[in-house]
This record gives sequence, C-alpha cells and structure tokens, in this order.
Amino acid sequence: MKNGIYHDKLISAEAFLDLVKPGSRLFLSSEPASPLHTIDALISTNKMNLMDLELVQLMTIGSFLTPDSCDLLHFRLKTFHIGESLSREVCYGTFDYIPAGIIDIPKIFERNILDIDIAVIALSPPDEEGFMSPGIAVDVAAIAAAKATVVVAEINPNMPFTVTDSLIHIDDVDHVIESDLPLTERPARAYDDVSGRMGWNISNLIDDGSTVVMHVGSVFDALASHLKKRKNLSVLTNVVSDWVIDLIEEKVLSPDPVHGGFAVITNSCYGTRRLYDYVHRNPLIRFVPLDYHNPASNMSHLKNLVSILNVEKTDISCNTVRFHARDNILSGYPSKFHFALVSSQLGEGRVICALRSVDREGNSSIVMSLEHETERVRSTMGIVQYVVTEYGIASLFGKSIRERVMALIDIAHPSHREELLTQAKETGYVYQDQIYVTGNAVNYPENLETVKTFRNGLEVKFRPIKPTDEDMLRRQFYTFSDSSRYMRYFTAMRVMPHKNMQKYVNIDYDKTLSIVGLINEGGRERIIAEGRYAWYEYDKTYEMGFAVNEEFQGMGIASFLLNYLIKIAAERGIKKLSASVLPENKAMLRVFDRADPAPRKRGADGVVELNFDLP
Repeated sequence: MKNGIYHDKLISAEAFLDLVKPGSRLFLSSEPASPLHTIDALISTNKMNLMDLELVQLMTIGSFLTPDSCDLLHFRLKTFHIGESLSREVCYGTFDYIPAGIIDIPKIFERNILDIDIAVIALSPPDEEGFMSPGIAVDVAAIAAAKATVVVAEINPNMPFTVTDSLIHIDDVDHVIESDLPLTERPARAYDDVSGRMGWNISNLIDDGSTVVMHVGSVFDALASHLKKRKNLSVLTNVVSDWVIDLIEEKVLSPDPVHGGFAVITNSCYGTRRLYDYVHRNPLIRFVPLDYHNPASNMSHLKNLVSILNVEKTDISCNTVRFHARDNILSGYPSKFHFALVSSQLGEGRVICALRSVDREGNSSIVMSLEHETERVRSTMGIVQYVVTEYGIASLFGKSIRERVMALIDIAHPSHREELLTQAKETGYVYQDQIYVTGNAVNYPENLETVKTFRNGLEVKFRPIKPTDEDMLRRQFYTFSDSSRYMRYFTAMRVMPHKNMQKYVNIDYDKTLSIVGLINEGGRERIIAEGRYAWYEYDKTYEMGFAVNEEFQGMGIASFLLNYLIKIAAERGIKKLSASVLPENKAMLRVFDRADPAPRKRGADGVVELNFDLP
C-alpha cells in the first residue's frame, strides 16, 4: 500500500466532527469493536453542528453511550438490542430499540431502510495491499460501509486482522482517524460449581463430530472445560469468547470441510486481550457477516447442530421461558433461538435449554406457568428437546405433558420438588396418585452413570433408574414375549399398570438399586435392559434380577450388568448377592456361570438358586 493514500485521508477526530451536519445519521461499528476515539470525541464536545444526531449501533455493551450522555448532547441511539448499558425503559426514552431477527438486520441496511449518512468503523491497520479487517466484530460493518454516503475508518493497532471476506480497502474509505485506545474486554472470571455441573450435563448431550452453537457466559465457559475429550467438533455462532482458545489448542475443534476447512465460524468475539491476540490471522477461525447464518443457504447441510438456550426461568413443560435481562442480539436469546430453530429442523440436531434450578433469592426457576410474567417471556415453539439444570437432564423430545412435567420436577431444586408435584396434581398435569419421593431422588448416584460399546458398535448408556423412566420401562415390559416375562418374573404376568410400575421405578438407591441400559434412536431414549438388586429381609440377602430386550440378547449386555452390580455391591460393603433362575433359562445360567466371583448353586423348589460371596 502506498503510504500517500493513507496519509492523504488522515484527519483528527476533532476535524471529523466539523464534517458532521445537524440531523445526520451515523453508523458506529459494534462493541467490542466500537470506534472508541471517535465516540469519545462526540460525547466530549459541545459543537452546535452535532445537535439532533442519530447514532446507529448494532450492539452497545460499554459505558460510552449512556442515557445521560445521549440526553445531555441531544442525540439519539438506535440499537438492535437491550444490553448491559441499556434497558427497555431506556429504549422507550432516550434510546430507540429496533426489534429485528439477526437475519433481518443485514436487509435493513442493504435496502436502505436505515440509510446511513456517515459510517464510522473501527478497523485493523491496512495490510500491504491496502485491505483492513473489521477485526473482532464483522456483523454488518462491510454492508454499512458500502451503503453509507461517507465512510470513516478508525484505525487501531490493537484491532486484530481477522480472517474474513468482509475486508474493507483503503480506497473505499473517505477519511482515516487513528486511535490506540484498548478494545473493550470481558474480564476472565472463574465459573461457579453450579455452572460447572450444568456444563457437565450439557457436554453429555454433545457427540463427537457435532457442530456446537456456543456463546459468551459462564455456562459456556464451563461447557468448554467439559468438552476436552470430544473429537472433531466445530463451532458455529455469533460470538466466541476465551473458551475457544483451549478447545482449539486441545484439538477438540478441528477444521471441518462442511465449514470450508474452518473449525470456527463466528460474527464476532468478546473476551480478554489474549483472545484478541489469538484470533489475529488465525486460519482456523473465520469471521462472517450476519447474513451468513441464513438457514436456506449456509446451514441447511448441517446434520448434527447442537444449540443451547440458557435462560432464567421456564414453565413446567418448557413451552415458555424467560430470558436473562442482559441478553443481547448477538449472544442473547434472539440469536440462540435462531440457531435452535434451525437445529430442530435439521438431521440429528439437538436443542438444549439450560438454567439454574433456583434464582438468587432461592426461588425455583422451574414454575407452573409464566402467564403472569410481563417482561422477557418468549415461546419456545415446542422445539426444546432437553432441559438441563445442575441436577440433571430432562429429556422432552416426543414426551407428553405429563412426562415433561415429571422430568422437569426431577431436575428442579430438591427443596421445591414436592411443591411442584403438588401444584402439578392440582392442575391435572400428572396422576393424582403419582409417587415422587424427594428423599430418594436426592440420593441419585450420578457417579454410577457410564457408557459401554458392544458388538456391531452398539453404544449403551447405563445409569441408575429414575422415577421418570416409568413410561419407558412399561414400554420395555410389553416388548417381552410371554416366555421372557415368565423367565423374569416366574409368573405369566400380562400387564404392568401405572400403579405397579411407579412403585418399581421409585427406589431408594440403597437397599434397592436398579441400573438401566439406554440407547438413542433418532433423538429418543429407549430402555433396552435392566439389572437390579433389592434387599429381602426374610432371606437376609440382596437378590438380583435382569431383563434384556430380546433383540439385544446375546451381545454381552446381561454379563456387563451382572458384573457391574457385583462391583457396585462390593464397593458398598455388601457381602452377599443372590439370584433365582428357572432351569430352562439356560442363557441366563451361562451368564451367571461366567461371573467373577463364580456363584454357589443349588436346586430348590423348581428353581436354581445362585449365591455370590463378595470380598
């Protein structure tokens, strides 16, 4: 680049102010890539030609443009979000809030719905060919520059040169203002234990090879820390933060041909100086304009897109949610819901709603209804497949309202579960005789959850049974043939009604322990096996029982369950396990014969009794 071109266009911020006419509409590039030196000059002057200005900014997160400064200097801010420095009340006063989806915002500028007199855009220093990068906030910068009557580049050496197709050439700007102000940063903070447990639960819903929609916030910081063992992930989002560094360095994120060989596709980033240095000319991170996220053009080919809605509150079936007060157009609910809607329509996509079980005052974040809430309440349009709190995961996909209600009660804070169940009975959401023992549920042994791969690549998740497994276990019961039921229950049992099954699934995890095996079929969980032991006072023993769906027998699942129960029992100090098997059940007898330790066997009353002495 010839230095003469650059210097011929160089002016001071004060000289720029003289070029502005009363009533002008100025576009300012988004935070955290705002033209801070120009904004500082605007709010620090009392020039009469700056009266009645309109400032248009996609996202404002800093403290430069405040209600006081707007009112004092007689200009208005038009913004597309309500963020940290704004509130809805402010937007109805000094600021103008423009409701718009992220896909619609570029159209507003392209069609001159908001015609721009002057665009002031923070850019990196030009390269040798004269190209400058919008750096850490691409969004609509290039579109605004193309449509504006006058384009001003605020060149800042602190702005990284990011990989993007939205470069702006020095020939396409009218004036250059130099700045060396530091970019707006998001301080690095350690996430708390609640966010950590939420992140862990979310991570268990993300498979290798997925494209994950991650944003800014403690839940996403926590999620990233629990994704370290995943492989071949990629990220598609509006904004990344410091978590992206470790995910790339740990090779969790990999270049994906689906994303043009990039590991990360984003519009912006918001974090520490370390992050801004990391994205500088990073060939794995592509910064794209907002219209890239058009489902019809760039997202329809994705098959396993995982989207996460982190919200403040949800109703008991997750049909409506209340989003956080500080959510904004890029990292808040509008953006997250856009991706969630796409996820729900594509292949093996998953939509996860995440929230803390209680608010700061200790009130339940899961409530019967949000109908009396007036602010920040939105419909989920029924697309949420999973709800996550620090207490677990509720699977909603394909479930009835009753099943959804029970699933959400099971992940609510323990101190609120009984009250929620009472309210659910009063509203008719659940059976009047519904059993839910909070004292048992809080003893759920999460540490016993594990995953095992069997022949033909069948992956089975094993975990302790939950009260919400009632319907799945009933379905499993009715898949058994009459002979299989007879082998398991020693009687020609034909039916398993709700009143019986709910007693079967509500266990204390101490004297009775049940481990179920689940597979995922098209986003739906299905129980295919169960093994349990239960204390029988009369015989002074823990007796075991097993059931494996007939189509999955002979694959080693029963052997795994038997050895797993023996291991658990031994670790818990149990000295003896027993089982009774009909002589004609030769397949199960072979399973027991291969166990370690080997059982002692004897025949009695037409059954084979097996006893296992544990160390």
